Amino acid sequence: MRLPATLSKLVLLVVLCACIGGSFVPGASSAPPAATFHVAVSTHVTRSRVPRGGKAVSRFPTSHGVVAAAAYLSRRAGETAFAVYSNKHKISGLKIHERFHSASVVKSMLLVAYLKKIAAEHGDLDGGNEGLMYPMIHSSDNDAASAIFAIVGEGGLAGVAREAHMTDYESGEGVWGFTEISAADMARFFYIQDTLIPRRFDGYARWLLSHIEPGESWGIPATARPEFKVFFKGGWLPEIEGLVNQVARLERGKETFAMAVLTRHDPSMGYGEETLAGVTSRLIEGD
Repeated sequence: MRLPATLSKLVLLVVLCACIGGSFVPGASSAPPAATFHVAVSTHVTRSRVPRGGKAVSRFPTSHGVVAAAAYLSRRAGETAFAVYSNKHKISGLKIHERFHSASVVKSMLLVAYLKKIAAEHGDLDGGNEGLMYPMIHSSDNDAASAIFAIVGEGGLAGVAREAHMTDYESGEGVWGFTEISAADMARFFYIQDTLIPRRFDGYARWLLSHIEPGESWGIPATARPEFKVFFKGGWLPEIEGLVNQVARLERGKETFAMAVLTRHDPSMGYGEETLAGVTSRLIEGD
C-alpha cells in the first residue's frame, strides 16, 4: 500500500507517538463469503483422555470452534480475519490470506531478526540489546522498535519472513508499523517461532513474549489464561484505521496451537479487544 508523501509522514508521526483511542464509523458487517472460509480440520470433534481434575481436553482447532469463531466474526463491525495453526500443521480460519497493517505485531518479527543478528555476530545478551528488546516487547515501546529496525533493516525483517515462508508479507517501505501481514502467515510464524530463534536465546524470547505488561494483556491472553501458557504480541492503530491485532502461541501440556486475529475499522479500541476475546473463547470452548 502506497500513501501520498505528506500523508505517510503524518501517519508515521502518529504511529511513533502510539496514540490510542478515537472512534470510527464501522464498516458493514455481513456473512463471510464461502470462498474465504477455510476449515482444514476433521468435522469430528475429538477429545483426549481426561486429565487430572476430570476435565476433557479439546484437540485444537476443532471444527466446531473454528465455525463458531467465523460465525461470531460475521456479526462484528469492521473488517476481520483469523487463522489457527494446529500441531498437525493444518490451518483453519476466515480470510486467512487477507493483508492488514501489522502495527506493533511486527515487533515479534523484529525480535527474531535482532536475535539472529546478535547470534550471527557472535554476540550475547547484554544491557545494551536487552535494553531495546525488553521495552519493545514488554510495553510495546516504539522508540525501542525503531532502534532495532534501524539495526536489522528491511532486509532483516524480509529475511525472517522468507525463513518463516510468509507468502503474504509486504514491506512497510521504511515504516515498520505499516508492514502488511496476513492471519495465516502470523499464526504459522508464532507456531514455528522457536525454531527461527538461535537456541541459546530462545528462553529469553519466550520469557519476553509471556511477560507482557498487564495493561496490554487483553484479548487472547486474558481469555486463555490460566488454562494455557500464552506467548503473544498485539498491535493497534485505533486513531488511524481502527485497527486492533493480536497473535499468540498457546501451550497446555503437550497441546500447542497458534492463532492470529486481525481487525480494522473497529468503532473503538475496546470493541477490537472484545472481538479478540470473543474469537479466543469460541476456539477454546469449541462452540
